[in-house]
Amino acid sequence: MKLPAFICALLFVFSAQAQSTFIPKNLGSGINTAYDEVNPVISPDRKTIFFSRKDHPQNGYGAKKSADIWISSLQADGTWSTAERAASLNLGQYNYALALTADGNTLLLYTDEGLSLSSKQNDTWSAPQKLNIKASSDATLSADGKSLLYRKGSKLYILEKNDNGSWKEAVIAEGIKGKIQTPHLLIDNKTIYYTAERKDKGKDIFIIKRLDTEWTAWSAPIALNDTINTAGDESALKTNINGAWGYYSSTTNSTGKGDIFEVKLFEDRPYVLVTGKVVNAKTKRVLKGKDITIVMDGKPVEHAINKDSATFEIKVPFGKSHSIAAELYQYGAKPHTIDASRDKEYREVTIDLEEEPVSFVLLKGKLLIKNTDQTIPASAKAKIIVDGEEIDSAVIDPVKGTYTIKLNHGTIYYVQVSAQHFESLPDVVDLKSIDGYEEVTFDLQADAEKMAIVTGRIIDKKTGNVLATGTRADVKVEGVSSVAAVVDSLTSEYELRFPLKDRYTLSAVVPDYYPVYETIDVVNETNEVRITHDLIVVPVERGQSVLLNNIVFEPGKTVLAAASFPELDRLAAYLEANPHVKIDIGAHTNPSTKVSTANQAKAIATYLIGKGIAKNRITYHGYGTSKPVAPNKTPEGKALNKRIEFTFLEK
Repeated sequence: MKLPAFICALLFVFSAQAQSTFIPKNLGSGINTAYDEVNPVISPDRKTIFFSRKDHPQNGYGAKKSADIWISSLQADGTWSTAERAASLNLGQYNYALALTADGNTLLLYTDEGLSLSSKQNDTWSAPQKLNIKASSDATLSADGKSLLYRKGSKLYILEKNDNGSWKEAVIAEGIKGKIQTPHLLIDNKTIYYTAERKDKGKDIFIIKRLDTEWTAWSAPIALNDTINTAGDESALKTNINGAWGYYSSTTNSTGKGDIFEVKLFEDRPYVLVTGKVVNAKTKRVLKGKDITIVMDGKPVEHAINKDSATFEIKVPFGKSHSIAAELYQYGAKPHTIDASRDKEYREVTIDLEEEPVSFVLLKGKLLIKNTDQTIPASAKAKIIVDGEEIDSAVIDPVKGTYTIKLNHGTIYYVQVSAQHFESLPDVVDLKSIDGYEEVTFDLQADAEKMAIVTGRIIDKKTGNVLATGTRADVKVEGVSSVAAVVDSLTSEYELRFPLKDRYTLSAVVPDYYPVYETIDVVNETNEVRITHDLIVVPVERGQSVLLNNIVFEPGKTVLAAASFPELDRLAAYLEANPHVKIDIGAHTNPSTKVSTANQAKAIATYLIGKGIAKNRITYHGYGTSKPVAPNKTPEGKALNKRIEFTFLEK
């Protein structure tokens, strides 16, 4: 015959592995006295116990030949309150609580009038209502209240309810050997604890199990182990709803006659309950609000973590050691071993699961144009600057205008975005209070750089007018490829923009024309500035002269200054690219300047020849003051007359 698993576990525990709650515990002086306490019945929540006390002076029939029902409640400290006589439940000389339904609202009891039922209404028990059943006090009620077992003579009878609530005909439970006393039917409606006499007239507690659906086939009776059954009298074992906890009367180690004992029959919580917090291993800070997963033996445990408080609860099964850990992105888990290999009894363990943080924070956000929701354009080639240094490890998405960067936590940084044609100041990013991995969103802003807006016309020097309609032209800023001009081919008008704080050289590029290079100086400008400046182009024709604006000599000398070299290098490059062109260098001055213009012209010719231009392609003349282009009466006129030009001799 195969025994129920929980019975096997019960017998094993009692015989081999008795631990604290598996050892019967006297319920104490609140319940047990020098009188005889018998027939305990426990409430579903195990906080209220009914029992009968025999021959007590406060019983309704006094201290001789009486039994009344008493009630005690479990207190906060785990002890039972001083029992009080349940006046409403006691009718006559002998009264016994027998069974309580699973909802805790219906009590089967026995009084002088026989089997009765009492109902709980607003925490008050009604007067017993007699059942029209001839039976002894050896009876029990199923947890659902639909089956009633009782002894009459030597037979055990079963009553079952019809759907309308009335009782069916009683049937005899065939196949049970011996006389059953104080039966208790478990919630499975199959298993019965009961009391039977030993050969020495003492009493022990037995267990049997129904093997069919007709109450006719039963397992052989098994006496509970001597952890419960002793040389004294044990009787009337009742259990809580799931059958894990038993309550019975025993004369062994009692304070008088029979006392009420509590014992764990089997472990209904076969695990170690592990609770605690998930903390930063370095600072012990509780990691609240993070996406933590609790794992046991490498597998996620569902519903184990409260992410808001970072507290966890996990049930670790008996039978082996288990590894538990908390998993969190960018933290290193530190597993904790719970050895439940020898546990047979529920216990609780409180631990903190530690997470080893990585050393950095992920700073991320948008790269925005200041005071707008627009991102800095990809053409600006944004870079991330931290504490004055460009960070190569920063990841920038130029299309989306976003960035990410890893920064060690625990300190303060000065972070800014640097981009072409944008200005920014460092923002303070305070990571001092952060001790683990965080994703910190921090948008970086840059103000559109203050610009110089230059407009004008492209003028043909020969005609003094704008270029002919449709003439292809462009405007270049020397050394700055990112600046593009807009040129209207119908009007020869142009516009371009470039940042302040610099000096720029502009020229118009027109086929078969040589440009006059102009300097636009916005070094000292701080606010947006608009400049109107026409650009001159000279047709490459015999007799046409080109003004060289950027020729500088050392003061009082005819030695070229280094500032002249870019202008002359441009001319040399043009002559090299156009080998048939011949030119004449002309130097001019005003009456206020005493300098040899012939030597100035020679110095320029010598420089060009030094750049590889053949001597026969260059002539030079010093014209002194003979060819003024403006009156010498004003400083402006004198400045115009002090000039260097070259003239095309051959094309």
